[in-house]
Amino acid sequence: MKTGKLMKRAAVLLLALVLAAGAFSAAQAESPAPMDVDLIMAKNAIVGFSIKGEDGHLIEPRRAPEMNGRGLPDEAGVEPNYRGVVGYASLQTSWEVSQFNRFTETPWVLPVYEQKGDDWVVTDSIKHKTPVLIVDQQIREGKGHKFIGYLKAVRLDVHKMIWLDVTQFVTVPYWTYELREAVKYGYCIAVYRDSSRHEPMDKKKHRGSLPEGLRVLMCYTISARYHSPDKENNPLLGIVFKGKEKKDAYTRTFLFFNQEDLTLIY
Repeated sequence: MKTGKLMKRAAVLLLALVLAAGAFSAAQAESPAPMDVDLIMAKNAIVGFSIKGEDGHLIEPRRAPEMNGRGLPDEAGVEPNYRGVVGYASLQTSWEVSQFNRFTETPWVLPVYEQKGDDWVVTDSIKHKTPVLIVDQQIREGKGHKFIGYLKAVRLDVHKMIWLDVTQFVTVPYWTYELREAVKYGYCIAVYRDSSRHEPMDKKKHRGSLPEGLRVLMCYTISARYHSPDKENNPLLGIVFKGKEKKDAYTRTFLFFNQEDLTLIY
């Protein structure tokens, strides 16, 4: 009899554990998604500035990770519509990096503008990564089917209206991505440490050692001139600056890295 009672108790206990596990799983499934603070701030800004759409109603802010940003068309020849999109001010990517021999001086900053007559003049600056809500745009198609011009935005950190160059607006916080993906959106800083044993190499396949902890300016290009000669082991392109040159003078070297040797920090 004692054995029978023990078996019944064990069965009851097992049933209770199963039900408890099911309840816990259900509670997890029903738990709310993390708050999107930037979207909340955008909604407050829309009410505060009474930002309305063409229908006369307050606009509804949205995330648009599917949009390219930086004035790059999502459909050839069609002007991208950034109105209502919550995104980020982000330093423009280009090959003019003469000022980036000081790239380790963070936070990076970029200009904001004001229209005076037919001209746009720089009136202030904004930090790279600052969240913004786009409320209007004055852009047109330029060379290479890329759109150029300016975006009217609300800074979500201080609720202030500004104008940004469209090339300095991204729709996602790419610096939170894995490095291989992040570099496709804009410049990043990574710290080098030799973990893979695949030393950095140049486009002529010359390899060499770098000091541990060196900061590298990570970039991206589709130009065949900067394709890695060893895409399997050293696929990532970065810029290393030599010495501490004057503000407008620099010596830079383009090198290809193994992703295991780099840690994205900015």
